[in-house]
Amino acid sequence: MSTPFKNVNEGLARRFRIEDPFNFEDFSTSELMNILNKKLKEQDLGATDAAKKIVIEQLNRSRNRPNFGNAGEVENMIGAAKVRSVARRAAIPLAQRPTHIIFEPQDFCPDFDRSANASTNLGKLFEDIVGCQDIISRLGEYQKIAVVSKARGIDPREQIPTNFVFIGPPGIPNVCCYVSD
Repeated sequence: MSTPFKNVNEGLARRFRIEDPFNFEDFSTSELMNILNKKLKEQDLGATDAAKKIVIEQLNRSRNRPNFGNAGEVENMIGAAKVRSVARRAAIPLAQRPTHIIFEPQDFCPDFDRSANASTNLGKLFEDIVGCQDIISRLGEYQKIAVVSKARGIDPREQIPTNFVFIGPPGIPNVCCYVSD
């Protein structure tokens, strides 16, 4: 049997054919939260509720990308948060620095509050492109829907399209078409 991999155990290659891969379901949001809490406890770390909310938001976005790491993704996020937390805590005078590490939202995502400036950022995104007012307006409406959906505990991806196709030359209004998931 010929395999595309070098140094593959032929016994395993025979038993687990590449043409018949295993498909593992992703953990649910509550399972990922349990994994996060367990890993934090095992490492004698803590996180504010706001920080945990950021972790879950990031994991939900990561879930849409290929090769989502599931529980491994949680570990990677904790590792990155440790580095950011050390830098953040270094700016606090030693006498005022807490002894126990409690992660803040910015430890998990430096740009955690980007939604507060979303409408400004949207305008900047298209500032050098002529004739995109319809696109900016439509995306602005989607931002509002996302904010309301999140406030109501609804997944915004169920309310708005997440795939877009831009057609036509630049400078022609109303060129944004969307393909819903």
